Amino acid sequence: MQNNTIEELIQLKQEGKIGWCELALRSEHGKAYLQWCDDHGIEPDDNNAELYLEEAESHIYDGGNDFAEKFAEALL
Repeated sequence: MQNNTIEELIQLKQEGKIGWCELALRSEHGKAYLQWCDDHGIEPDDNNAELYLEEAESHIYDGGNDFAEKFAEALL
């Protein structure tokens, strides 16, 4: 897995070069995403990766999360 900045990954996603799953896996929290999938008994895919990233973004309001803040800023 390659780690990119969230800004680079969002750009690749917007260009259609990667999907949500690859974005999650290539981010700095790829291992956490895989663990989240394992904890929920699911295989990584675009649908649950999008859900995972939305949950990460929502943690901005639950005490702060540097990754989620960068993700939210990159989407703007």
